[in-house]
Amino acid sequence: MNKIKVLYDVVKAIRNKEVINGILTADIQKDQTTIFAIKNEFEKNLLTGQTKAKINTELDYEGKSVKHESATEFTIPFGGGRFHGGMPPMHHHHGGRCGGLRGRFSKLAFALGLLNALEIKEQGNSTLVLSLEAANLPDDAKEMVRERMSHADAHHPRHGFMKEICSLEKLDFKVTVFINPNYDIEKVLVTFSGSQQGEQKEQHEIKANAELAFHAAESK
Repeated sequence: MNKIKVLYDVVKAIRNKEVINGILTADIQKDQTTIFAIKNEFEKNLLTGQTKAKINTELDYEGKSVKHESATEFTIPFGGGRFHGGMPPMHHHHGGRCGGLRGRFSKLAFALGLLNALEIKEQGNSTLVLSLEAANLPDDAKEMVRERMSHADAHHPRHGFMKEICSLEKLDFKVTVFINPNYDIEKVLVTFSGSQQGEQKEQHEIKANAELAFHAAESK
């Protein structure tokens, strides 16, 4: 099955949508104890950038236990119409800030490594299943992922449970995407795990799970 053709058809299906809505659920566990959980019911207009969200979060970390529920509505203006998918404009970096030509080739190699590691299978109901596992990535791609996380931890210090994620070692992950016959993404599953060394040199196991389920929406 042609991976590039499938990805192209998926991107085209997203581009042609006006509204997307669904539910995002995620949790982070440390040594089999849930330290963070979130449920986000959202609706986003890809033409106007208007977003509605109902968010429930639970935090149980370092002696703090917090539950929070909120509903919000906001608009993020952006150019380029539907193609941006409601995301704010990306910052553009010049070659000098990205390691020059060598840095660009490194990024290209990383992208090609992801594409090569991507697997596509068709289920009996014509649903396509895309999967990407850390174990299938080339060594240089794995190293780049670790470098990006280390860079985020060192240069953009984070507090609380997010620092747990940025400082992981022995990283493992799997991303699974379910696509219907119309090339609409129905569901995305992400599993994430790794080990972390504590201040007293003790080892901790970190796991994260996320599910993004899209509701059926009209497209033009």
